[in-house]
Amino acid sequence: MNQPVSTVRVLGRQVAAGSFAAIGEAVLDLARRGAQSYICVSATHPLSLARSDPDFARVLDGAALILPDGRPVSWIQRLKGFAGAEQVSGPDLAPWLVARAEAEKIPVYFFGGLPDELTALKATLAQKHAGLDVVGWESPPTLPERPDFDPEATARINASGAKLVFVGLGCPRQEWWMARHSPEIGATLIGIGAAFNFMSGRLERAPRWIRALGLEWLRRLLAEPRRLAGRYLVHNSRFLWFGLLDLLAHWTGRREER
Repeated sequence: MNQPVSTVRVLGRQVAAGSFAAIGEAVLDLARRGAQSYICVSATHPLSLARSDPDFARVLDGAALILPDGRPVSWIQRLKGFAGAEQVSGPDLAPWLVARAEAEKIPVYFFGGLPDELTALKATLAQKHAGLDVVGWESPPTLPERPDFDPEATARINASGAKLVFVGLGCPRQEWWMARHSPEIGATLIGIGAAFNFMSGRLERAPRWIRALGLEWLRRLLAEPRRLAGRYLVHNSRFLWFGLLDLLAHWTGRREER
């Protein structure tokens, strides 16, 4: 069994800190055991939202792991002294987990996305990962932001024998869904947002240099301005402000301790 990964507090939440590989292995360890748990892949949006919504903060805090999806999140971890902190984005982690699940014969389930999105993903995975043990595909009807518990979906996932469930409902819907269903599902749930479309090729990743600058969000905003303007412009600004306060408090505390 792998050792637990370290965590660094970011905007009040304990976020996993370490190399991409180490954090990925921690996720895999939960999936191998079929641990009854959920994982939040959190960029600036959910961490900012948790600062103003105590109920959502409790949802994040209930996760087995909160992963540093956005590069600004890992930057804060580094500025707090954890030099080895790396970004672990959903579009990078999801295909990595798929490849490892295929190699280790870990049964997986895909929950979320529109029917045509799942059809595209199914075709891509059949071509690239023919040996992947997919035990379920499910595109639910449009769900409210805070979905109610669905015993039928829970029963289908449990009956499938899945150990790792990829949940693609978008933030904060997927986090609420996982928090409310995880206690009744014998598998590890991981919310990966738009990664379904990145894996299928329906969405194109920003060039590596843009990602290195922490500006992948801008590429997505320009591609989908109506849907993402509120999320990125509001929550990125809030994250920068709260992140600055977070760092100032940390640095002040460090000086006082000395």
